[in-house]
Amino acid sequence: MRNIVIGLVIGLVIGVVLGVTILTPKIKTHAASKAVLSERDLEKGSSVTPAVLASLQQGDAIHWRSAPPFPSDRPNVAIQAREFAKQLQILSGEKMILPVLPAKDVIASDRLFAAVALGRIDALFATADIAVDKEPALSLFSAIPFGPKPEETLAWLQAGNGVKRLREILSAHNLHPLVCGFLPAESSGWFVKEFNSSEDIQNLRIRISGLGAKVWAKAGAVVSPITPEEVMGAFDQDKLDGAVFSSPEMDAKSDYRRFAQNYYYPGWQNQGQPLLLLINAKTWKKLDQERKSLLKTSCDQHTALSHAKAAQKQIDGLGELAKQDVKLQKLPAYILEPLKDAWNDVLAEEARRNQTFRETWEDLNSFLKTRQTWQEMSELGKERDEY
Repeated sequence: MRNIVIGLVIGLVIGVVLGVTILTPKIKTHAASKAVLSERDLEKGSSVTPAVLASLQQGDAIHWRSAPPFPSDRPNVAIQAREFAKQLQILSGEKMILPVLPAKDVIASDRLFAAVALGRIDALFATADIAVDKEPALSLFSAIPFGPKPEETLAWLQAGNGVKRLREILSAHNLHPLVCGFLPAESSGWFVKEFNSSEDIQNLRIRISGLGAKVWAKAGAVVSPITPEEVMGAFDQDKLDGAVFSSPEMDAKSDYRRFAQNYYYPGWQNQGQPLLLLINAKTWKKLDQERKSLLKTSCDQHTALSHAKAAQKQIDGLGELAKQDVKLQKLPAYILEPLKDAWNDVLAEEARRNQTFRETWEDLNSFLKTRQTWQEMSELGKERDEY
């Protein structure tokens, strides 16, 4: 009897081992995709491009080479990137791993862009302005002054020609972009003094980036190109009169209030912008259809959720700012109107300077006009108050 029991136990053990090692399909990590980008890698030059998922087999777990999100000095970009990476890992049953590394050092945007374009890394979370110096039209997929509402931007991207045009622009750089999140509207910024007249714009020293920086400069301000990390020192040394950082949720966690307690809204220079997952084109092509669909669906879901949650997070942020004795103020018309005039001038200049920018703007503007017809027919105006 004892020998029978021992035999059964041995047989059970052997069966489990065989089932795990032979009968059950193995999920293995693709060895060539384990490495992540480091600053040292960028110093090596770009003459040698590693084979990207060259021997990918059905069922292999993909651990993509990645880098800190761009811009690494914008915390809400990193937060959304981490949230998506965690969601993707769970939904894929850990068959797709996208590491999001902490930004210990700020790596220049052109170096990151080149790294993913050349295949030195597989993917990168970024805002479209990562390569605006190479493709000016990308600014129209980023923060647009006096731009469309978030739902209008998303509609153009997904129901209009937005994503199609984005892919056409980035395909020339060996990239396949996915809209993979949405960043909320910013504030107008932090200012040392209150605005009292339109003359306050002249020679105002302000830190801001993107098209908004060109608008402030056109209106007569002096734009400082410093990074957010340098803003506190500039305020302390009386080298700045104002600075734009982020949305209320993120602004409430900053220390800008120590030097600039006038917090103005709305964020005319940034009404919200998409977050992109930039994928090396060769990497994308080597994925099977299941993984492509998984990535696209996961990004769509994350975009919808991030947009839906944004408003409440900003309300909470405003509450925190109020507790910090920050003066919440609406930017007066005598400031907004000159800025709007300056934006029209900047827009005309950019359109004349670059054909792709002009065609992209015309497409977006045409879409918004067509959409406006339905909005006027379907939305409640004063009638809403009657119910």
